[in-house]
Amino acid sequence: MSVSSDISKDMEEQYAFNGNTLLQPRGKIAKSGDNFEITTAQRMMSACSGSLVTSLVVTPFDVVRIRIQQQEILNVNKVCCHVPKGDGQAAELFWMENYCKGAQDCSRITSTFQGFSTISRNEGIFTLWRGLFLTLFMAIPSNIIYFTGYEYIKDNSPLQGYSLNPLLCGSVARLTAATSVAPMELIKTRLQSIPAEQKHSKLMSHLVADLFTTTRRSGIGALFTGLQITLWRDVPFSGIYWSFYELFKSSIGNHLKADFMSTSNSNVLQWEVFATSFLSGSFAGTIAAFFTHPFDVGKTRLQITNDHTNRLASEPKRSMFRFLANIYKEEGIKALYSGITPRVFKIAPSCAIMISSYEIGKKFFRAFNN
Repeated sequence: MSVSSDISKDMEEQYAFNGNTLLQPRGKIAKSGDNFEITTAQRMMSACSGSLVTSLVVTPFDVVRIRIQQQEILNVNKVCCHVPKGDGQAAELFWMENYCKGAQDCSRITSTFQGFSTISRNEGIFTLWRGLFLTLFMAIPSNIIYFTGYEYIKDNSPLQGYSLNPLLCGSVARLTAATSVAPMELIKTRLQSIPAEQKHSKLMSHLVADLFTTTRRSGIGALFTGLQITLWRDVPFSGIYWSFYELFKSSIGNHLKADFMSTSNSNVLQWEVFATSFLSGSFAGTIAAFFTHPFDVGKTRLQITNDHTNRLASEPKRSMFRFLANIYKEEGIKALYSGITPRVFKIAPSCAIMISSYEIGKKFFRAFNN
């Protein structure tokens, strides 16, 4: 390990090196590659810095994605609340009877931006940001656990230096983060799936009340409906994402000569660092989204329908694969990739904004501490 060229000679004299560890004045030890001068609290603040902007940008894409995936199981031209039961639909949607009875006609969504127009025209433009509060509420604990957890595990992993290290560390971090916010994710998905109706002024409170009723009847496991298949989506996603992110970060960073470890106060907002992390996060997120999208389709269907949830509970552990196989058999590969465009439009900027905010935040605190 070598000292970065922009660290002054006075600072060099304050540290002693011993193999792969860096001994600090107060007895703290940080392994090679660890951001030893950044505290856990500073990492947490860096992880949360982009949450607000990210959520405002990507929530409309999330709403459109869920609507597209929902309408795949409704074999009708209109997909609003007035759709009667038994009219060709393949599953009973949980909101069909209780939440809306007189919504306007909502034409089928055929593309991401047509979806923006259709939902805004028929249900009001603010419907595109439905669930924003829950998204922000989830982002804080989720991002703290995810980003700080990933770096902590990576820096203390016995597999440092191996290509599998980012994949395994990212998977473990996502497993923990996704499980911690699963009940809020369930409520958000259900909330975003319900077409808006002006008369329903207490939608959120009714939704929570219904969920508590289901929990009393079916047990605490009802709060984690779809978690298993969510993990099959998110854990591989994170493993793929971090593997490709580290790969792109190294390649693009070398090309742009980005210095992520610089402690110079005059170069905190280095454009090379921002560009490297932004592009790397966007590319890695897009690749991971493509490979894990069928699980996203399965997760949405499980969380917004009644019969699929009941059926899945009585099947063997590998039922999620049978569930997806049945979708493929009955509806084709297109159904497994329904909503892929709005999901990519959501994930690419989301990953780019979050990781670049995180990297710039760490760079700021590194210079601040210096």
